[in-house]
Amino acid sequence: MGMDVFGLNPKLKSEPPKIDWDSKPSQEETDAYFEAKEKWEIENPGYYFRNNIWWWHPLWDFVCISCGDFMTEEDVEHGHHNSGHEIDEETAEKIVERLTFLLKVGGVKKFEEERKAHIEALPEDDFNRNYPFSVENVEEFVKFVKESGGFQIC
Repeated sequence: MGMDVFGLNPKLKSEPPKIDWDSKPSQEETDAYFEAKEKWEIENPGYYFRNNIWWWHPLWDFVCISCGDFMTEEDVEHGHHNSGHEIDEETAEKIVERLTFLLKVGGVKKFEEERKAHIEALPEDDFNRNYPFSVENVEEFVKFVKESGGFQIC
């Protein structure tokens, strides 16, 4: 299980690949479609962002800690659920600005190090050890949000 996050008004460079599922495409055609779709998503980062549940919760926690001064209580709470909550474009732009600053000054790296130390201090059987956090995941999320035009968490 995971979180699928879609841009509300993504800045697209091209149209997404299409396939006619009714024509019962061959395995080769299906594979080619999914390969083209993956390439298209990389070239159009504001369209779609995904995290499994283990990565999403720490990422969203960090966003809320870092951006809670301008996010609504609803944004904070519903961001942890795949209920279709939307973050408007104005809020998304503020998130990008704040997280970009924190990446630049080392705030994200510091949070990553502190979280890693916290996780390592937990007992081996503590369920919370399953929730990782990384600078790279924040960087990917910022890339998505910057091009998303706002986003929906599904």
